[in-house]
Amino acid sequence: MDPSVQLPDKLLSRISIATKELERFSEVRVISHYDADGISSAGVVCGTLLRAGKRFHATMTKSLTEKVISEVDPDTELLVVSDMGSSQLDALEKLPCKVIVMDHHLPLRDSEKVVHVNPHLANIDGMTSASASAVCELFAISVDERNWDLLPVAFGGIAGDRQTIRGLSGLNKWLFEEGAKKGIIEARPGSLLPDGPLLEGLVNSTDPYVIGISGSEEGAKALLEEAGVPAAADLASLKEEQRMKLSSLLALKLAAQGTPMSTLEEVVRERYYFPSWKMDAENLASLMNACGRSNNESTGLAMALGDRDAMNGARELRKGYSSEVLEGLDKVVKNGVSKAENIQYFWNENLGLSGILCGVTMQYFGDRDKPTITLAATNGEVKISSRGTFELLDRGIDLAAALRESAAKVGGVGGGHKIASGATVPKGKEEEFLDALDKTIGEQKAQKKAAA
Repeated sequence: MDPSVQLPDKLLSRISIATKELERFSEVRVISHYDADGISSAGVVCGTLLRAGKRFHATMTKSLTEKVISEVDPDTELLVVSDMGSSQLDALEKLPCKVIVMDHHLPLRDSEKVVHVNPHLANIDGMTSASASAVCELFAISVDERNWDLLPVAFGGIAGDRQTIRGLSGLNKWLFEEGAKKGIIEARPGSLLPDGPLLEGLVNSTDPYVIGISGSEEGAKALLEEAGVPAAADLASLKEEQRMKLSSLLALKLAAQGTPMSTLEEVVRERYYFPSWKMDAENLASLMNACGRSNNESTGLAMALGDRDAMNGARELRKGYSSEVLEGLDKVVKNGVSKAENIQYFWNENLGLSGILCGVTMQYFGDRDKPTITLAATNGEVKISSRGTFELLDRGIDLAAALRESAAKVGGVGGGHKIASGATVPKGKEEEFLDALDKTIGEQKAQKKAAA
């Protein structure tokens, strides 16, 4: 691989060390996160291992707990952890095997024992400019240039972590530019309107999520009729004036429910299309996310490795997942969101939906002045998801730090990205946690204001 001047030497040197470590071993244990970026990361890593003739055992998990780490077979030669690990270095360093971590979450420290590949350590923002799957793809092409064909899988993770919404930067941009030169990826203009059959697309849409249209066939039909578009039409068949009318009506409805112009601009962002897969990165991300959130990570991994039956299975899983998401969002809209001084929050019965319900609420109809918190009770614990906006980050809010500190105060754990983070707290401590979080967020804003 010809190192690019766009990529820091510190990142490339870590990748080189990881590549040399892989050469030493014939069997590899892979552990990755279960969301779209985690499945994409595992797909890229396992695809690389297959091509290199390595045997592997892969697992996707919701969190890299000390229990998960302790269950790693003592005969393991090499452990590769992707889309997690940077916050679990203490436990990973105690393992007798060699460990490679390819993560993009903000690390608390570096490691001399673990091969720690994290863009933050090379001054690349892992929240916006380098997903875990992007790091894994850089590793893959370092191992073998033929692994450029895994770029679509990597971009599923980039899109899944919403690192495409404000344009590409950092490692993500480097991968796009190099991939475009090779004819692997191309940029296409975005739209508020869904591809394919419009009625089906509008009913199933969560990005954008339009109250009264998303999840409602009756509402979607009425919108199409108002725009002078036949209910059976697809996007390709529309005349320009029909496109403009339908787009304008959608924009007006979104504005009426409190969606800001910045979100509309993110929806019509460039899309990254892969001719070899005949789909764009967002489409692939939605398939992987449906697999992970429905506890069918193995289907997502098989799809990432090119299994056609798995692709068909993922499409079926997405149908069911989309219905559950829309039902969940309808409940949030109807039940409303509770508000404290600095946060807004709601309870969710389905843990697998917490992240997307939280994110859609924040983006499309929640209070833009307060980060959104979702709580879900499970097995004596309460799992928390949080989402913010770039505007809230500009006001000093750091959800990773806030959730980590607030969870620790009640005997829990937390962390993630400034704009999207999670936590786990003991059941019965959730009110105390929310109070602590509300106070911490308020302090973050006050500190930023005082420093301005």
